[in-house]
Amino acid sequence: MTRLVLLAILGVLVWVYFPETRAMVLDAAEPIAVPLARWSTQEEMAQVARNVVDQERLTGTLPSGGRWLEWLRVRYAGPDAWTDPWGSTYQLDATNDSVWVLSYGPDRTRGTSDDFRVATSRKR
Repeated sequence: MTRLVLLAILGVLVWVYFPETRAMVLDAAEPIAVPLARWSTQEEMAQVARNVVDQERLTGTLPSGGRWLEWLRVRYAGPDAWTDPWGSTYQLDATNDSVWVLSYGPDRTRGTSDDFRVATSRKR
């Protein structure tokens, strides 16, 4: 564990002192950073999905289409709460029994292998 902390500190120092090495540091950190970002984002996405289900229970409708972005902006204080770590706005999808909040992942492109989503039941 100590070695990992020392490597992280060294990486930050190299990042600050040698700007031309930033791309190399990012590439080296990607195998660790992306899974950590996904893990931390999943609970946030689950909370958004639960809030959508609560909204449906209160109003009888889902905030879909153009209303989705407006709902996010009204419900949450800032862009950090309605965007994933890569800067894409969360997307909403619904089936008869579930609500899905989607993230396009690091490549910010829909329908690729790095996309992920979190489901919440729409049980009434």
